[in-house]
Parts: sequence; C-alpha cells; structure tokens
Amino acid sequence: MIFDRWACRTEVRAGHGVTAAVLARLPLGRRPVLVVDEVLAERAHGVRRDLASLHVETVPSTWSGTDSVAALTERMAALRCTAVVGLGGGSTLDLVKLACLAAADPRTLPLLRARSPRSGLILLPSVPPSAPAPTGPLRVLVPTTVGTGAEASAVACLPSPQGKRLVSGEQLRPDIAVLDSAHTKTLPRELLAEGVLEALLRVVGSALGEEPGLPHADDAAVGLVVRLAEAGERLLNGDATAEVRLTTAWLSTTTHTGWALAGRPPYAAKHWYLANELSTVLGVRKMTATAAILPAVWQRIRDGDRRFGDARRLRIVWSWVRTTLPDLPIDPVEGITALVLRWRLETPSPTTAAVLDRATRRAVASWGGRLPMLGGVSHADIRSLFAQALCMPSPDWEPERLT
Repeated sequence: MIFDRWACRTEVRAGHGVTAAVLARLPLGRRPVLVVDEVLAERAHGVRRDLASLHVETVPSTWSGTDSVAALTERMAALRCTAVVGLGGGSTLDLVKLACLAAADPRTLPLLRARSPRSGLILLPSVPPSAPAPTGPLRVLVPTTVGTGAEASAVACLPSPQGKRLVSGEQLRPDIAVLDSAHTKTLPRELLAEGVLEALLRVVGSALGEEPGLPHADDAAVGLVVRLAEAGERLLNGDATAEVRLTTAWLSTTTHTGWALAGRPPYAAKHWYLANELSTVLGVRKMTATAAILPAVWQRIRDGDRRFGDARRLRIVWSWVRTTLPDLPIDPVEGITALVLRWRLETPSPTTAAVLDRATRRAVASWGGRLPMLGGVSHADIRSLFAQALCMPSPDWEPERLT
C-alpha cells in the first residue's frame, strides 16, 4: 500500500484576547520566561498580570545574529526556565526559536557561526517532521504581526554581517502557536495587506516549479489562495475587524502547517532570495522589495526562462488568484502588477547603479553559483532584474505588458 503522510509538531490555538487564558492552561512549569520585543514591553504586563510566575525578558527589535542568540541562550540557562513564551513580530520569534534550539542542542551555535559567512541557506541536521520535539523548555510563540508564519514554520532568519541567512530545519518548529487577534489590533492597514500578500506568495511561489509530488497539495493551495485573496479585499475595503485579522493569521500559519507546500520543490520561490538582498541594501521592508521584484521575475517565467519557474504553472497559480479577483488581468505579469497597485502596497524608489551592484553581488554570493536557490542565474541576469524592478512607474500607472 502507498500512502501519503504529513505531520507538524506545532499545536495551534486561536481566538481574540486568549493569550493569558491559553498560557494559564499550559504546563509552563515553575520558571516560565516571556521573551518580548522591547517595543511591546507594556503588552507583557497584561500577560504577566494573570501569570505571576512569569519572568519577563525584553529583547531589541533589531538583534545582532549569533551573539544575540548566544546571549538569550545563556540567559535562559541562568534562569533555569521551564518554558519560553515568545511575544513579538517575526524577527523576535526567530530569535526565540534559535535560542531554544541552541539550548537544546549545543551543536547549534557552532554550526550557525561556521556556515553563516558562506551561504544564505543554513540547513540544520535532518529530522523527520514526526520526530519528537527537541529536549528543553516548552516553546510557545505568540505573533503580533501576520504574514511570516514564524510562529509555526521550520525556518528562521538569522542576521549576519553578510546579510540575512535562512536557517531551516524541522526542529525549529515550536510546541504551541497562539494566534490572538488582540495583538494585531493596532497594525496599520498596509502591514496587514503586506502580510496577506506574503502568505499568498508563500503558496503561489512554491507552486511555480514542476507538478507537486502530492496531487492534493494543489487542492490545499487553491483553498488558501482563494481565502487569502478574499482577506486582502476585505482589508482593502476597510474591514480590519478581529475576525478578519484572526482569519488572516490562521491562513498564514496554515501555509506552514497544512498540505499546501508538501511535496513542492524546496527552492521554487525565486523572488524571496532576490527580495531578501534588495530589501537589505535599500533599507526597506522585505515585502516592499518583493512588490517591485515580482513583475520582473514573473515576466521571465512567462517568457519561458525555466531558471525562474514554469510558465504553465504560473498561468495555473494565477488562475487561483483570479478565482476571487476575476477582474484582474489574465496575464500573470499584468495581473500581479495590478494587484500590487490595487492593494496599495509600497514599492521602493529608483536608486543608484552602485546600490544595484551591491545588491547583485550579495545575491550571487548568498544564493547563486553552485547553490540551488539561484544557481545558473548569472550576475548580469540578476543585475538586469534588479534594474527593471526599481524602474517602477508612478502609482497611477495603468498596467501594460512589460517588455
């Protein structure tokens, strides 16, 4: 008998204003620690009010790579913590994930320090999704943003002098993810819209390679894309209620915990690697860079450049988006350009040739050459793509076919 199996060790709990109640029911032990982004320190008081034993540790919003991971790991050991609760955006949750792993496995920090100068991707020792969780304190993540899915993903971004590194391994998944719409109440509309697009592109971008190894992966992907597009439209129309925010957070988490990405080529979303370097060099948010990169990448796919993806699959996945938004252009390049404008997403301004050159060198060094992410894509190709992406028309431009 042949059968498919997918397992995810992260348990998801969701609701509005549920954080304290969920934590009160968990086996946090005698020394739980709440690690919170320093800009959210006031929010930690409300959680601690209901859990007197909870020790609060604040961490900077912008942290400094392996030194910060080591510092938090040492602090956790000194406190002899029995559970770690991470509260914050994707960056804070990534720090907590890496520190918890370093506390459970002493090989982690030496591996991160050795590999981060050499490659954009750091693969942890392989473990199956169904393997027992790493030893150490219970890990509970509570996101205050939507889109990254860091609260349930098997990856974490690690800052380094060479740029952001993507650390990947099933052991990074936490034990519990708590989705609480009370924590996203003050998020601006543009960040909510960026979160919707980020989650949508996680599904769409991963589906641009060959046919999935698991046929029902596309069925799961269609459902997520349709519902994410619906959420984006509701936000566009000013509907940012707790229900819409919670639905968006749940859909984003589900991109990591469900079947939609199962059996996909692991490096199909080429836009992610390019946007990662462009955003760092320009000093803008990753989704700001992504909004500019997408039309240029998708044009190459549409025109038959298989290094970036499959043209037939691009047409298929774009049809999923148009299930909800049938008034968008049929052509995927025109369509994604129109969607960025429609959802009023910010794009970066044109820059200098020197900045383009620096972004190109970083992309090649981190993801190109013999690496599978952008392997086979030349320095000149990436430079040309960045140049096209940053010559964006004004927001009142009517989409035309890019040539």
